[in-house]
Amino acid sequence: MLYILVKYFWLAVISFRQPIRLYGREKIPRKGAFLFVANHLSSNDPFLLAAGTRRHLAFMGKASLFRHPVAGFIMRGLNAFPVDRDADPRAVLEKTVEILRGGRPTTMFPEGSRNKVDTSLREFKKGAALVAVKAGVPVLPAAILGTRNKEEPITVLYGKPIFPPENTREGIRGFNEEMHQAVQSCLEELRPLHARRLEARKGRKKA
Repeated sequence: MLYILVKYFWLAVISFRQPIRLYGREKIPRKGAFLFVANHLSSNDPFLLAAGTRRHLAFMGKASLFRHPVAGFIMRGLNAFPVDRDADPRAVLEKTVEILRGGRPTTMFPEGSRNKVDTSLREFKKGAALVAVKAGVPVLPAAILGTRNKEEPITVLYGKPIFPPENTREGIRGFNEEMHQAVQSCLEELRPLHARRLEARKGRKKA
């Protein structure tokens, strides 16, 4: 119940200024665990990925956010689990694998941090690929635009699930590249859709 309240309250706050449009929601699995992977521009990105499904997603958040009264309440309400960047990263990955094996969809941003420079897709760290392979769950690529600039609309596109290979070093490396290409393809498909919405928004403001 708390998850639903926090999710829809925050989406309402975001959409009050920035209209949200979602493409490809039908591609999100209705049953079973999966791993969302996407580009990362804003702290609001997890909410936008969650907007496409009624299922309860889990995701990781900086441990410092959990110490803030308001942010901590929101994070816990969204099934987030704290991540200390100075801690052993293997423990974080094992926790994510455990959540996925328990049947809960989970979100990761393989770039590792927000892109504060532009909207290009940076190199992926191998953690998300490792998690998907070890948990044996499909990966759902997605792309998000507009979350960093409050003058833009927000547009999200969900791609088709891709499935992990066997748990080998070569398999993980290759799957990391496949994940990157899948998110890149989502971004390329999304850009013209977002550009049309941005032009329409500018036109309405001029009118």
